[in-house]
Amino acid sequence: MIVSILSGKGGVGKTTIAVSLAKVMAKQQETVVLADLDVEEPNAGIFLKKQLRETIEGIVYRPQWREDLCMYCGKCQKYCNFNAIAALPNYVIVFPELCHSCYACSDLCPTSALPMLPYRIGSISLFRVEGGFVFLEGRLDVGQEIASTMVKQTRDRAIQEAEREGIRWLVFDAPPGAACASREAMIKSSAVILVAEPTPFGLHDMKLAYRLVRENEKPCALVINKDSPGYNEIDEFAHSEKIPIIARIPYDPVLAQAYSKGDLSTSAFPELVSAIRNIETWLADLSVNSKGGQK
Repeated sequence: MIVSILSGKGGVGKTTIAVSLAKVMAKQQETVVLADLDVEEPNAGIFLKKQLRETIEGIVYRPQWREDLCMYCGKCQKYCNFNAIAALPNYVIVFPELCHSCYACSDLCPTSALPMLPYRIGSISLFRVEGGFVFLEGRLDVGQEIASTMVKQTRDRAIQEAEREGIRWLVFDAPPGAACASREAMIKSSAVILVAEPTPFGLHDMKLAYRLVRENEKPCALVINKDSPGYNEIDEFAHSEKIPIIARIPYDPVLAQAYSKGDLSTSAFPELVSAIRNIETWLADLSVNSKGGQK
């Protein structure tokens, strides 16, 4: 089962939930792959005692102009929907940071003047973690513009690792927001856990993330982190959309301090452990219902 931990904005506790869920499952002898898909700012590995197994490059293919083959017809610019090519009267400019590797310019060029060549965009590192699970971290190279491709490659590598090792659970720490990278992180998921904070900004961005989940028809539940009295709008929205609120984690400055030091010892924070147990129960019920034919 693939579970994506998603939030509309950063800093609401997404990584806390993802890492804690993987740790608790591993302590219960569950086989788990934890993948940090927040490739622009991966930080889940800070909270793990891990040993590097291997690192592989994230590769995309981008066109390289061949002046000796070009007939300056300008079709490449016409075919590119991302403005990654400028066809001048006597020169063609390729803007690699805009290229989405769709192959249209290369495949449709009448003289094959735009062959696709490999370019590195980042790396995927695989680790063995103390506690008995596998951890993957995708990391986009500095200066790269398109994170979704790196997210997709890390996601698919995590799924391959789980299939190869016969691992039952995959936990994805997704990028925050509701853009392409977030969609790539959750598109193959069996379920999504939304994490939000009870503030106007938290509600606004959670609505965007929920819309992404709903449009992709993924079952989801909500965890409210840094919970405190006085702001009920997020509860009202969840009720109106029939989103189950499965856990509330009260604001705890001690937990925040531990997080800042890279320490997520779940046993020291009973409210966090209780939230993880509730998530496990919801996932177990969802799995049973799915096997029974319910959506």
